Amino acid sequence: MNEGSFELPDAPTADRTTHVVETRPGDHTLTLVIVRAPHPQGKTLRQLAQERVLDEMTRLAGYSVIEDREATWEGVPALEVTSRWRHEGNAFYQQQAHLAFGNQWIYFALSARLEGRADADAWFEQIRETIRLRAVD
Repeated sequence: MNEGSFELPDAPTADRTTHVVETRPGDHTLTLVIVRAPHPQGKTLRQLAQERVLDEMTRLAGYSVIEDREATWEGVPALEVTSRWRHEGNAFYQQQAHLAFGNQWIYFALSARLEGRADADAWFEQIRETIRLRAVD
């Protein structure tokens, strides 16, 4: 990690790195979550994305999918999901992208209050257009 290092006992490990970045490009706060996890054998990218959506449906009030579409991120097949939900009286909006890259499942989620949708869409588009993937062992 950036702040330090440590050693672990010799045992099988799986990298499940999660990054959370918050920004306020204008009047709206955007939260970007990026998750890297092993891509389970025998599961399709669509199955992984659907499992994530089902998890959010159980955790988030009023969760609904607005759109589900196939895409390409730097030549890598991706599944994008747009959704909304409610929390503490506020409506939220989210863009997700699920990528199968090598033996990894990479998940991006950019969220904002519903009134920040235009900012979220612009940032998500910029991420999609400027991402540069690199293979990691």
